[in-house]
Amino acid sequence: MHNARPDWLQEIDHTGDVGIVVTALDRNRLYARAAVGLFWVLTDVEAVRDREAVDVSVEAADPESLMVRWLSELNVLHATQNVLFRRFDVDIRDTADGLHLEASAHGEPIDRDRHTVFTEIKAVTFHGMNVEDTGTGWRVQVIFDM
Repeated sequence: MHNARPDWLQEIDHTGDVGIVVTALDRNRLYARAAVGLFWVLTDVEAVRDREAVDVSVEAADPESLMVRWLSELNVLHATQNVLFRRFDVDIRDTADGLHLEASAHGEPIDRDRHTVFTEIKAVTFHGMNVEDTGTGWRVQVIFDM
């Protein structure tokens, strides 16, 4: 990663790809921080302003599938709408079919004078992913296909 990193975010080397490990005290914050981690890989998050919000809603049968869908949706928004996000308000509910995530992603359109996009993420993968309640908090490892 190319900028100062918070203590709850760790970068891991993975053959040709980039991985992150994220920790948080609760499940909602874990998903919010994983989203920040995605954008930490892409850009200098500190340069992104909190100017507008986009609502995002995804569902999945299990926590890992929800993580992949959530981060993939944010990556698609970034790639197709030329936006960068820096803050996420996440609410996850258990449903009869699995999990439902509602979120607001806060950021702004890419401004080439202020933002450097370091790389492109082709896909969020299931490789090595495990969303886990550690007993003292939550943890996830995410590998991005670059």
